[in-house]
Amino acid sequence: MTFNPVMFETTRSEVHQHFKEYECASQLYEQQDGAVVTAKNKILEHCYYELLILQSTKKNWEILMSDSSLNFRRQLCAKLYNLQRVNFEEELNLTSGAVSNLFNGSTIPKWPRPFQLSVFFDHPWQLINYGSPDPYSFLESPEYFEEKASKKTPLNDLSNERARVSSIRGYVVVDAQKVFPQESSVITGRWVTTYPEFDYFEFHLNREPLVDNVLRAELLKLFPLAENVITTYRPFKPSAKRALWVIIPKNKTLPSYAGMMHELKVYREHTEFHALK
Repeated sequence: MTFNPVMFETTRSEVHQHFKEYECASQLYEQQDGAVVTAKNKILEHCYYELLILQSTKKNWEILMSDSSLNFRRQLCAKLYNLQRVNFEEELNLTSGAVSNLFNGSTIPKWPRPFQLSVFFDHPWQLINYGSPDPYSFLESPEYFEEKASKKTPLNDLSNERARVSSIRGYVVVDAQKVFPQESSVITGRWVTTYPEFDYFEFHLNREPLVDNVLRAELLKLFPLAENVITTYRPFKPSAKRALWVIIPKNKTLPSYAGMMHELKVYREHTEFHALK
């Protein structure tokens, strides 16, 4: 199978229609009303690359992630990153029953797992641990500096770390200024290896980087298999806070690979797409 632009646009229309149904139902009815529940279920039935379509619009994604149901927010993030229950068991050292409780109740796991869960989901830790989070807590990312939530790593070790990550793992990059001179010496980031189409390392930057030939060359030294880079927004962070994804293909023959690349390149808001090779 190959990428079909007509089918892609049809899928995008369907995904956005389901969002409109959710938004309308949420404004008209109580959360437990059947219309709201049905609208949420339609959204959660979408696969990860279709949820990526919803995340392309910052406002719409933040509306979804501001839903009053903690369980819905967690399920939405888990589906977006193609995370399976076994991933939570391995990374958070939880039993299958404890993982079920995360998605069927309002369980807040024991420390430091709330921070680990936040790194997994790439959303503010209060947002995915509390039913009524404080929006003022969204501005910073303290979760990455909890010892058991991430790993302190120099730039040169990041590529080798990829093979050690079975799903998603957070990092504190201790010498980031070597590649990003506009940053302080320490920034955070994540390996995301849950998609069959590609893996990516995500650097968290405090300002938009200049993706010139110098930066391209430096990134290729660190990640020789990478082919593309995007700079994009971080959910619930100030607009100056940026994420830089270094994208390494795994299976370019999948139609979903071309679709995901097309989505990131053409439709994702506040995003710049760059080829490395």
